[in-house]
Amino acid sequence: MNFAGLFLSIFCLFGCQKQEKTLHFATCADYPPFEYYENGEIKGFDIDLAHAVAEILHKKAHFSNMQFSAIFPSLNNENVDAGISTVTMTKKRQEMFDFSDPYYIESLALVFLKTDPIAHPSRLKEVACQLGTTMQIWLETHTPEVRILPMDSNNQAIETLKAGHVRGVFMDSPQAKAFTKNNPALGYVFIAQSDAGYSIVLRKGSPLKDSINQALKQLKKNGKLDFLKKKWFKE
Repeated sequence: MNFAGLFLSIFCLFGCQKQEKTLHFATCADYPPFEYYENGEIKGFDIDLAHAVAEILHKKAHFSNMQFSAIFPSLNNENVDAGISTVTMTKKRQEMFDFSDPYYIESLALVFLKTDPIAHPSRLKEVACQLGTTMQIWLETHTPEVRILPMDSNNQAIETLKAGHVRGVFMDSPQAKAFTKNNPALGYVFIAQSDAGYSIVLRKGSPLKDSINQALKQLKKNGKLDFLKKKWFKE
């Protein structure tokens, strides 16, 4: 082997080893307390969980922040290894992607202005939610008479509510709690428990599925998963 070939082999060896030590996650960091930015740092329950999973797999978690709707194309394009961003497994999504075992069962809530409280989304002509989420799927199934206003982010939906352009925003309860805590003019009401939980999403046929599931089982068994839930969802 000539010098150039030897150098290329060594470069490939160390480059591949470095790449294998990184678990690259896609996320949409506008979902407090699951994933969000604070002082330039990405934080949240999903972020801590991703770090814990990566550690068990002897890897380091790396994150790419993007719109929720971009997570699935990024997986197909092999730009990331996995997606962790309050992703729900649905029959339609299972046709194209693999999912880990659920790690969190979400509850659904309606956010409104305290001056205009709403008991249920079915009482509205239209309601906002984030595009492509469980909340949109739930609304389509349970309130087909309501016009859904899908938006790129929950931040955008909340700003639309505060501006008076919509009377309700549908999201999961921990996010509703976080948004109303930071916006005293807002209130929320629990609506329902979801039938499906949040999972880590992977490319179809990904070899990571079994190892991630084993890591989640280990985190549940050793109490780390419960610890993270108490840390991020404490009263």
